[in-house]
Amino acid sequence: MSRNHAISSLMNAEQFLALADTLRSFAQHSGRDLNASNLFVHEMLMRAIEREREEDRQSNIKPS
Repeated sequence: MSRNHAISSLMNAEQFLALADTLRSFAQHSGRDLNASNLFVHEMLMRAIEREREEDRQSNIKPS
């Protein structure tokens, strides 16, 4: 399991929003790239959503 997969599998939507706020604040106060922090959080959220969709598809497949 990759590090990103492990991180995203442990976070819920509220935690993603908190992470986004924290990274945005850090970027604004330190002169870092705000777009990079937003892109990171977006990518992690999309991975989690896709994984949940795949898990739902797998659980809906009935054995023949």
